[in-house]
Amino acid sequence: MTVEGARERDRLRRDRVALLSAQVALLLAVLGLWEWAARTEVLPSAFIGQPSLFIAHFVRSVLDGSYLSALSETLLATLAAFILGSVAALLSALALSAFPTLGRLLNPFIDALNSLPRVALIPLFIIWFGLGVSQKIVSGVSIMYFVLLSYTVAGAKSVDPDHLLLARSLGLPRPRVFFQIVVPTAVPAIFAGLRLGMTYTVLGVVTAEMLAGGKGLGTLVSYYSNTFDTNGVFAVLIVLVMLTSALSALMNAFERSLGKWRT
Repeated sequence: MTVEGARERDRLRRDRVALLSAQVALLLAVLGLWEWAARTEVLPSAFIGQPSLFIAHFVRSVLDGSYLSALSETLLATLAAFILGSVAALLSALALSAFPTLGRLLNPFIDALNSLPRVALIPLFIIWFGLGVSQKIVSGVSIMYFVLLSYTVAGAKSVDPDHLLLARSLGLPRPRVFFQIVVPTAVPAIFAGLRLGMTYTVLGVVTAEMLAGGKGLGTLVSYYSNTFDTNGVFAVLIVLVMLTSALSALMNAFERSLGKWRT
């Protein structure tokens, strides 16, 4: 490595450390202000919780394994909904992009279904699929499908028209143009949809658990809320933040691993 390369690497490392330090300082400042407001009753602690208490609640529940079964239940339903919704959305988007006439025919119906509030559909899912894991998976799929479908179709439409014109002038067959030009161009939009869809899939599953009960994290949120345990609610929210952050990090790592293929 050259001297200039080593200096650039050190500079980037220092920038990352400085950014991380600033983020940690900001978080500590917010928590400190929050703790002060709760202790002095500037804002009622029963309403806003108290960081020292809900963090202790979180640590205690992690150590005694209280969250393990709930986390497993929510994660299982989320992953199942994510996989099923992703496969269905990608296949649908490929069909709509490959056959524009089909897309023009179905777009009004897709837009109408996408405009429906998913929370309002959960009671129907409970009636149709019962109170078990199936209705949670369906709730997650109903969100994941439309998020990824929208992003994938938009990515496919972002292909440079000059590239398509050049491909046609060279006599490339339509399937080759689609899979070698359209699909690679849509990859960034697809991964953006996957990351956002993953987060909203967790939201759909947790909301279903809050309404239908069971053993997931949403059920814990509902229980602590019904018993007016604000600190318990915030402790579970920490678990949810960690879960969604970990899943998003996995998606980012997977996207980087496919970077060479796209190139």
